[in-house]
Amino acid sequence: MQETIRARVDSQLKEQFEFAAKSHGQNGSQLLRDFMADYVRRHKEQQIRREETLQAIESIEAGRHVVGDDVFAWMDTWGTDFTPVIMKGAPECK
Repeated sequence: MQETIRARVDSQLKEQFEFAAKSHGQNGSQLLRDFMADYVRRHKEQQIRREETLQAIESIEAGRHVVGDDVFAWMDTWGTDFTPVIMKGAPECK
């Protein structure tokens, strides 16, 4: 279901916006819908990143992380034989 949104804007801004929209083959309403959809998409992505960041911080604070020196030592073993890297002593979370 579609609904109408009303907003007060400066008349000069409205004219410039409509001109810009027409120059891209759209009308102002189409462009505003695109802007709104893009804004909502970016907001969702930011929320996901924020949640992932909070989970990562929680993991670190709980001690579930790998120390950088252990990762570099493990990487130094890469290519030393035919054992797949993932099977070859990957550092454990401490």
